[in-house]
Amino acid sequence: MKGLVLLAALLPLPAHADLYRWIDPQTGSAKFSSTPPPWYGDPEKERGAPAVEVVPYRARGGAAAPETKPAVGVAALEVRWSELLRYFASLPPGTDFSGLQQQLQEYATAGAELNRLDPAGAQRRRAQEAAALAKFGGGK
Repeated sequence: MKGLVLLAALLPLPAHADLYRWIDPQTGSAKFSSTPPPWYGDPEKERGAPAVEVVPYRARGGAAAPETKPAVGVAALEVRWSELLRYFASLPPGTDFSGLQQQLQEYATAGAELNRLDPAGAQRRRAQEAAALAKFGGGK
């Protein structure tokens, strides 16, 4: 009996965990974790944080689970991108952007991530960007 318990305790069991992926706004590198970042799931904290993509667990050879959370992540990222675009468009012409490096990087990172997650909306976003930033002589 002890041998059976010992054998059961030593058997390797597969890990079943989702992965969480986001872009670090300071370095621009992709971060992966088996636990969600502290801001994930809290709408108040998500507003100023990078969008998080959930990579669902798939059993070997199994079909992908339907993705529900990434759609929400795309929507939240789209909202943040639009907020930043409106902010830049509201600045007076001739604004010195050197003090806005963090916002510019967040805007560029959000745009790149949106284009990766939602390539069908890339053309629409480019048109919005061109219209909103036209007063700055052709954009960023």
